[in-house]
Amino acid sequence: MNRHHTHVARQEAQVRQPPGAQSNAAITVIGGGVMGALTSLLAAQSGFKVNWFGPDESGRADGAEARNYALSPLTVKLLKKVGVWAAIDSASCTVAHMEVFTAGTRVDLSATDAGAEFLSVMVLHQDLLNALEQAVQFSPQITRIKARPDRISAAPEQSEVFHNGETFATQLIVGADGARSWVRQQSGILWGQRDYRQHAVVATLQTEHPHGGVAAQWFDQGEILAFLPLVHPNRVSIVWSTSREDVRTPSSALDFQQELEERSNHRFGGLTLISEISSAPLRLLVTEAQSALRTVLVGDAGHTVHPLAGYGLNLGVQDLLSLEELWRAHKDDPGVNALIQKYEKSRHYRVRRVQWGLDMLQRFVSQSHPSISKIRRWGMQLVADIGPLRQFLIRQAISPQ
Repeated sequence: MNRHHTHVARQEAQVRQPPGAQSNAAITVIGGGVMGALTSLLAAQSGFKVNWFGPDESGRADGAEARNYALSPLTVKLLKKVGVWAAIDSASCTVAHMEVFTAGTRVDLSATDAGAEFLSVMVLHQDLLNALEQAVQFSPQITRIKARPDRISAAPEQSEVFHNGETFATQLIVGADGARSWVRQQSGILWGQRDYRQHAVVATLQTEHPHGGVAAQWFDQGEILAFLPLVHPNRVSIVWSTSREDVRTPSSALDFQQELEERSNHRFGGLTLISEISSAPLRLLVTEAQSALRTVLVGDAGHTVHPLAGYGLNLGVQDLLSLEELWRAHKDDPGVNALIQKYEKSRHYRVRRVQWGLDMLQRFVSQSHPSISKIRRWGMQLVADIGPLRQFLIRQAISPQ
């Protein structure tokens, strides 16, 4: 038996077998979406046996399948590491340039300014989820259970997960189950939220002019409108942060298209709606902690942010990278209290910094008062004129640590 198999066998033996249990695992991941799959793959690659609980999230009714992620370079690197990038590379669009507009001022942000290969890569939610699910099927370390557990119980020595009359022993529970996290509730972690009183309106459009891999964003009238390029040269995904009800359910596709053309100053020419329009409320979710006894939260289960900078999934990936580093130092027990405390310490400041930074930015760019608009225009001009400042902002955008 080689060293790797001896190590895995030792880990499995350390998870004590309770009566009636059939399949124990060092790590139990709860949450059926992208974060759940990615967490499971990374844990398995780190040498742990994994039970992954969570319903199949294909065919969701909230329009998630049509949403797109702006993946940072670090997120792309992680996807390559767990072996799923090859499956989605051909369906992705690399963004090397971004244009930001407000009050007649334009700022150009380029990856080359910061010495980076790209700013982000656009990937469709469903393409990413399918690639992750397929990779899980080929991982013998992962047992997929397409349901949420009935109950979880944490103790100093180990935790237990109860499902369908069975008891599963585990050393660490990872809550990757989104902003309405069941794991967070079960673990007694306190949380609060700020309602932005806006919805993120999402749709896919056909453009008259090719987008050329350029992303564009407009701050206007207290709202934020982003055009994100897709792999098709004449298709973009839009994310419109707005409080208007008529945008979420427009009277006609023609009116919707025309307003977007006007708001984007015809940057991509004429627009044609080619998808359903979906929307989701925008809220800032803050947790008292991202951990509890033998439990950690990752992704939206532990924090949400305003989508104006595309940090959502990327901030969750930072959680996973922190966990991965700690797992290397705690291979015998991935849920030991020392690891939990280190995880909490490593994520608390970094997550808060991103959350409050984006919150302040949202407040600033959403103000429509003339004096605020003047300051915003002045600030944008500074960014446009000062190269080092522009480089700093780009580095922060592509690596939210």
